[in-house]
Amino acid sequence: MTRPDTPTPHLLARQGPLRSDTGLLGRGLSRRTLFRGFGAGVLAVAGTGTLASCGTDGATGGGADGGGEASLGEVTYISFLPFETLSFAAEMLAMAAGHDAAHGIDLGYEVARGTSPSLQAMIAGAGLVARCNTVDLAAARAQGQDVVNIATIARGPAQRINFSKERPITTAQDMVGMTIGIPSEGGSTENNLRLTLENAGVDSEQVNLQVVTDNPASWEMIQRGQIDGYISSPDQSFLLLDMQEGADAIVLGDLSPVISDRQYFVTTDQHIQEKPDQLRAFLASLEDAVTSMVDDTDRTKTLEALREENSFASLDNDSVARSALDVQVENFVNDEEPDPLVTDEEIWLASIEELVTTGRIEPVDAPESWMTNDLLPA
Repeated sequence: MTRPDTPTPHLLARQGPLRSDTGLLGRGLSRRTLFRGFGAGVLAVAGTGTLASCGTDGATGGGADGGGEASLGEVTYISFLPFETLSFAAEMLAMAAGHDAAHGIDLGYEVARGTSPSLQAMIAGAGLVARCNTVDLAAARAQGQDVVNIATIARGPAQRINFSKERPITTAQDMVGMTIGIPSEGGSTENNLRLTLENAGVDSEQVNLQVVTDNPASWEMIQRGQIDGYISSPDQSFLLLDMQEGADAIVLGDLSPVISDRQYFVTTDQHIQEKPDQLRAFLASLEDAVTSMVDDTDRTKTLEALREENSFASLDNDSVARSALDVQVENFVNDEEPDPLVTDEEIWLASIEELVTTGRIEPVDAPESWMTNDLLPA
């Protein structure tokens, strides 16, 4: 397997209060169009520094198979990573299996490099929907942005810490004095790691952080002693374990629970007022995708549909893909929360309180106004 060049380590200092990196808006956007089924589109930066609106004005789309008419037109989803990980299996399946066309929309997506740029792109009108966790949403609200949680897509911890069996990580205390690799500075992963450490009674300043790639190439840095472990998505972790006999991993959330480590589909109050039907159709198509994955107990039909339009390392490896999809399904629904996409208000309020208690945000008035289930299918 050809591996990317090993990145130069970047030692991170402890982060201050949460922020929204609006300065990354233009620089962080991918220029590669990722639309499926309709015309080319690029997240463009206008001369004033704002993003041009992209494909949400009710234009005719191509439907699931590139033909026919989508009555509600194009809907653009802004992703913070390329669709090269099964962490976005539900979004990919909504397009690949035609759930979008079944609800009258032609769903496409664009990539912004990082959660904050993806939120800023969505706010600026480059798309209707983005995805983030509680920390990211709180950071945007702290900047005066009217970002709203409209659905819960992931209800549990999924990210994993990869390490060598020769120096295992089994508790948060084990990481004291270690150097842990993360995919970006100041993002969701760093915030979740620091919260995990602090909830376990560990001063996060005692753990060094370095920016590394979220793929098995970072294993070489562990072998050379540059880092002691690195955090990755489940499928990248399973891929590493499949490739390297000396590797092991643990779910980050198993070290210490973090209530705010949940993923949401988000939009803005303005988008809700102007495009409610498109948002409802988007969520209906995602609910269908999630339900079909849950019902597909051996994941065969899901894999067949995904592979018709996608190909990347973890998807193409059968055992890795099935394990990664199992993790996704476990995060979609559980015994306490059996309804796909519904946000439990008590858990939502508890996650906001966790951020307040740990000093990451100021006390919030009416945090329930930051979420709604009203756009979900009845």
